[in-house]
Amino acid sequence: MADDLFVIARQAFNSVLSNVLNSRVVPIFFNRSPGDDNGGDRAIPNLNWQVRAQGLVIQNGITGNDGRIDMIIRGPSSTLELLHSGNPVAQYVVRASTAALDAVTTVSGQKQRMRLLGYQLGHGGPDGNGVDNDPNVLEYERSVLDIQAEHNATTNAVVDANTRTFMTNDAGV
Repeated sequence: MADDLFVIARQAFNSVLSNVLNSRVVPIFFNRSPGDDNGGDRAIPNLNWQVRAQGLVIQNGITGNDGRIDMIIRGPSSTLELLHSGNPVAQYVVRASTAALDAVTTVSGQKQRMRLLGYQLGHGGPDGNGVDNDPNVLEYERSVLDIQAEHNATTNAVVDANTRTFMTNDAGV
């Protein structure tokens, strides 16, 4: 877990003590479509962005050719804002979680992985992010078809062993 932390230290003038803030750094890729592109030909460059945490702007920049932002999460969450003419036009609340994902053999585990990859699952479920155990949701079926098509596999919306492998490998968990 220590590899996920970005440590900021400050020492007050004439102090023998220091204050340390531990923050996670999360790579975020802005792509034209969901999936595991990591800055390939679907990347969205030149997006102006800023990160807010605890009411302050803690980070800002412009995405490069890979569409990547190394976002700092300070505390339980930070908010990534995409900017146009200096004004926020989209906001994403990113929360730090150390909880393990559900097994990829469960619908909720499949939905968690697809959510990590940016597939649209609707707003159902207890957290409003589309992640629950209901396989009879149109967005779930569409996302399964999309991930199968992404891998040039049979597109039948059936989550077989190959589809589970795609989900696990692409999400990295």
